[in-house]
Amino acid sequence: MGVTIRLLRSTDRPCVEEILAACSVFSEEEIRVALAMVDAGLDGEYALLAIETDDQLDGYACFGPAPLTTTSWYLYWICIRSQAQSAGVGRALQTAVEAAIRTQGGTCLVVETSGRADYAKTRRFYELGGFIEAGRIAGFYGPGDDCVILSKVLTGDTRE
Repeated sequence: MGVTIRLLRSTDRPCVEEILAACSVFSEEEIRVALAMVDAGLDGEYALLAIETDDQLDGYACFGPAPLTTTSWYLYWICIRSQAQSAGVGRALQTAVEAAIRTQGGTCLVVETSGRADYAKTRRFYELGGFIEAGRIAGFYGPGDDCVILSKVLTGDTRE
């Protein structure tokens, strides 16, 4: 199995849309926002990485510096094709994101995600990847849908 991490290309956009829709946890509005951020990333506003296995796009990540901070970054989106989940693909992409952030002097990575039950697997992914819950805003996304804020201190070790 040949795994490649590379910059996301404009030709990847249809596949990104397919991957987002297939996850079945994102609403149409969330998919629209994710794709708008992909478009903005392709224009240089965010960093975009892709991961592929045997020349098939398996996922992508969208990240960028947190405004008004010196070394903090946001991981805005990371989405892995459902068939590739639990195979280390997401972790490989996370590791690549963290390495890219370190090269830019980043020392802190922040993620916001849903507190809904159907996001438990997502939250567990982040926890296993070294993130800790830094805060929670009750009902942020809607009634019964908390915003869970996770953070990770990035060390100089790129082998995490």
